[in-house]
Amino acid sequence: MNDTETLSPLLPNETEEAARIMLAKASERGLKLATAESCTGGMLASLLTDVQGVAHTFDRGFVTYSFEAKNEMLGIPMEVVEREDAVTREVAVAMAEGALERSRANVALAITGFADAGKEPGLVHFACARPGRRTAHREEHFGPGGRGATRIKCMHVAIEMMTEML
Repeated sequence: MNDTETLSPLLPNETEEAARIMLAKASERGLKLATAESCTGGMLASLLTDVQGVAHTFDRGFVTYSFEAKNEMLGIPMEVVEREDAVTREVAVAMAEGALERSRANVALAITGFADAGKEPGLVHFACARPGRRTAHREEHFGPGGRGATRIKCMHVAIEMMTEML
């Protein structure tokens, strides 16, 4: 039986299974998770709440598509997000750290990128934060495959980074 329902038809089986395993590990360790998403529009939060039996490890998600949302919800100074259209290592790290500070989570994952337009379609920055550890960053160049394809590829990278941070 498939334990993930809502996104199942869209996600590769290995991404879905990796999410289930990661959530189970977080649950076993009593850890809470948070997300800060821009180009994925809440897709990661949806995935993390779709896995039955371990979705309780998810604390909250911040969908911060606009510059103002990144500023108001995550505390990122406007001059930082305006500098590079918010798709930079600096903004991804600030998003993850802001989500960690503004939640009850032990691990926070941030995603910001150009899903299908912008300076470089498919350019996505990820960051994963945990107290007492250096915030991890990863830059991916998925190419101009379109919004949906880029978002799905983001799920795999996000789950991988969260698993590593556990």
